[in-house]
Amino acid sequence: MLEYKSKVETFDESTGEIIKLKRKESGEERKKWQETVADFFELPRELLFNLPRVTLIGNVHFYLENYGGIIEYNEEIVRLKVKEGEIIIKGKDLSIKNFFAAEIFIEGKIKTIEYQL
Repeated sequence: MLEYKSKVETFDESTGEIIKLKRKESGEERKKWQETVADFFELPRELLFNLPRVTLIGNVHFYLENYGGIIEYNEEIVRLKVKEGEIIIKGKDLSIKNFFAAEIFIEGKIKTIEYQL
């Protein structure tokens, strides 16, 4: 009887073949691999990890990329879903000027911006 085992291969006695086993990557291994790819190609991490990217112009224009949707919206508060939480914009006369699948543009007198996990 032939005994052959490894973490990535096993021996099938009935066929006499070595079978490669597929191993599922853990979340930590996948993240490390993505970071390595981002570093190698000098890519911004927000592209690879779908992280939110905020651009603020003064206290009157707010632009967000990679958001998941609008949770709440009125003239004093805008709550936006992001990958690991939400971004809350508080102010006066807030209005959504443009929004698309992954980006949104808000105008008004912005008083505070919060990132809640």
